[in-house]
Amino acid sequence: MIIRKGFKYRLYPTKEQESLLLQHGGNARFLWNTLLKENMDYYKKTKKFKFGHEMTVSIPKKKVEYPFLTVSFSQSLQMVARQLDKALKDSFKKDKRFPKFKKKSLLNDSFTCPQKWRLGKGFVFIPKIGEVKWIKHRPLQGKPKSITISQEGEQWYCAVNCEVIIEDKEKTIDNIVGIDVGLKTFTTLSDGTQIENPKFTKKYEKKLAREQRRLSRKQKGSTNKDKQRMIVRAVHRKISNARNDFLHKTSSSIIKNCDGVVLEDLNIKGMVKNHCLAKSISDVSWSEFGRQLEYKSEWNNKYFAKVDRYYPSTKTCSTCGHIQNMPLEVRVFKCEKCLIELDRDKNASINIKKEGLNIIKNTDGQSGIYACGDCVSPIFDRQYSLKQEKEGLVN
Repeated sequence: MIIRKGFKYRLYPTKEQESLLLQHGGNARFLWNTLLKENMDYYKKTKKFKFGHEMTVSIPKKKVEYPFLTVSFSQSLQMVARQLDKALKDSFKKDKRFPKFKKKSLLNDSFTCPQKWRLGKGFVFIPKIGEVKWIKHRPLQGKPKSITISQEGEQWYCAVNCEVIIEDKEKTIDNIVGIDVGLKTFTTLSDGTQIENPKFTKKYEKKLAREQRRLSRKQKGSTNKDKQRMIVRAVHRKISNARNDFLHKTSSSIIKNCDGVVLEDLNIKGMVKNHCLAKSISDVSWSEFGRQLEYKSEWNNKYFAKVDRYYPSTKTCSTCGHIQNMPLEVRVFKCEKCLIELDRDKNASINIKKEGLNIIKNTDGQSGIYACGDCVSPIFDRQYSLKQEKEGLVN
């Protein structure tokens, strides 16, 4: 099996190189916004979109109209058209949104170089910029195919996209694990293992509030306000990095020690509408945790399944199958029929595991499966496309 892996490294450009990186990233952002605006205007007139080829062949004319675009590597500009083409096509799917305009103030520009780049021992050669110093803190795997240069505030990174060949292994169902996610306890596994919620946002909440107050006092348009904005951004980055590190370590440990995982298909978008819990739910990142478990299961040839969100895992007794009401404040499940007592979350994880095993057996162990037995696939939903057509999104 061939997969794509990304390896991200920190760049340390000189002042001249940083100026060129800002120009290249700004040109990519400008071209994206220009092509998107033209597409929206074109759709209003013709009820059609311009896709990859039409946008790509229009770039030379834009270089004449906007001479500053000639500073950028031509293939990087072509990649902008391809990426917008993919974003437009993905927006026809039910779980994707229509592409948005990019803002300069967010300081998150990026551009991709598919060719003409070179990786050295302590540098990466970027077309039209030169050799930029980087810290290669871990070795690459597979064959490098492209590089993407991205900005995160005052920091720059290089992500190397590699093609990796993974050997297929025989699957077994001897050690399938059901996972029940929560807020107080991050996850409870069906084998009784509990992983506490680190609550990164709460840990840095006071520091973030203090820096944001200082930012609000700075004069608008001043250099001090820009400096303070970078400090606030650094605190957000610290929270994000700590959370991602925790999620990767947790998901990798679970996949390494089991033959497959089963999760609930939670309606997280609906849950965050509860303003009392929205902050806590966003902090635990259940969606990202599930995404990591899914692709890591595929990479390691392990089973992955999702139980339907309406399956009563919390209300069902894992011993006798009796269903009873379970208010949120009740943390111990006491079965009214068989009188068994166990932790509420452990009971739910055992039920999730049982339902997941049934799904895996009935669907012959396909990856990315749900309680309804349907595999995850990018098939265009015709009913949704008709809805989009009425709203003026597709022709």
